Amino acid sequence: MSEFDELVSPKGVLEAGRFGPDWSVAEQKSAWLVIEEPEAIAMISSFCASIQMLLNTMALAMSDLTAVSWQPLNGWGVSSGVYSFAMHTDRFIVGETEKLGSIDELLDLLRQRKPSALGLLASGRRPTVPVTTTTPVRHPSL
Repeated sequence: MSEFDELVSPKGVLEAGRFGPDWSVAEQKSAWLVIEEPEAIAMISSFCASIQMLLNTMALAMSDLTAVSWQPLNGWGVSSGVYSFAMHTDRFIVGETEKLGSIDELLDLLRQRKPSALGLLASGRRPTVPVTTTTPVRHPSL
């Protein structure tokens, strides 16, 4: 059984995968009832790259502002009315919110799994997203 077979086996998990260095989906596994849509997978890649860039920029700015390192950014998740999404390092999971219980369950699934020997993390690399460095602006309320 592969890493992704295990990740899609819990009730409510629809898809699991890994991003390549260019944010394209390098590997994926869908639950048996899910029909893979190339447009949806491309959209997931695009949004994940954008969100990761935003969070990396925030982490960089907060590290400068607070003198505490907020990097590296290891993972994040979002839960909506119907679907939830979690990302940890270069791996992701999509699931049905109602069947999962909480976004923490998705993140826990990703944290428990060791990256495969073929994965980016095994080589010490992560997907790259350009981070724009800016001079932090101190908010008046701080």
